[in-house]
Amino acid sequence: MKKILMISLIFFMSLPFQANAAETVSESMQDLENDARREANQKMNRLDEATCMKSETECLKQKTKNRLQESTDATVDKYDEVTNVIDDD
Repeated sequence: MKKILMISLIFFMSLPFQANAAETVSESMQDLENDARREANQKMNRLDEATCMKSETECLKQKTKNRLQESTDATVDKYDEVTNVIDDD
């Protein structure tokens, strides 16, 4: 009984490693474009934050808004990357 349980446990634990899909060239290029766009936006946000001449509260508000937007963009892009890999199966 223990052997059957162990074999089934190993089998189910190894299922996520079975998905070895490759992205197409256009999907890879889209991923690179998204990464470059996010990096450029991040650098522009840091520059704007460094040169902020408003009140401290307004600067912190802008910084928080920028970080939230960057996190949202990164999450959406990573979701698209994962779906591209999964869709190829």
